[in-house]
Amino acid sequence: MTKQELQKALTMTQFPMSAEYDAEWICENQMGPCSLWLLEFLMKNMTLKAGMRVLDMGCGKGMTSVFLAKEYGVTVFANDLWVEPTDNFKRFREAGLEEKIIPIKAEARSLPYAHNFFDAIISIDSYEYYGTDALYLDYISKFLKPTGK
Repeated sequence: MTKQELQKALTMTQFPMSAEYDAEWICENQMGPCSLWLLEFLMKNMTLKAGMRVLDMGCGKGMTSVFLAKEYGVTVFANDLWVEPTDNFKRFREAGLEEKIIPIKAEARSLPYAHNFFDAIISIDSYEYYGTDALYLDYISKFLKPTGK
C-alpha cells in the first residue's frame, strides 16, 4: 500500500482532526484499534481547555497524549506500564511536545499522583486491563479534582 493509499484508508470525515496525522506514524504507534478516532469521538462530549492537567491512563506509545497536548493545549501525564517512558519521551520530543507531556511508568493500582491533581482522566482502549476491580473507579477518582471529568 502506498503512503497516499494508507493516508486515505485512515481518513474518515467524522474524524477530521485525526485525518491530519501522518498515517505511517499512526500505524507505527498503534497498539489496538485506532485510538485517535476513539479519542476524537470522546472529545465530542468532553471539554478540555489549555493549561488543564490530564492523566492519559494506559497511553501506550503516546498517540493519544500527543493528540491531547497538540489539539487542546493541555499538559498530559502519559501513564503506561508496558511502554518505557524514555521511548515515549523520544516520540513526544519528535512531536515538539516534550514540555507538554510527561511520560510516566506506573502500575494502574499504584499511581504516584497527588489526590485532586487532575482536571481530567482519560483512558482510551486500556481500562479493561486494570479497571475490572469493582473498587478501581473509586481509587482512580481520588486523583481527579472535584470539578474534574
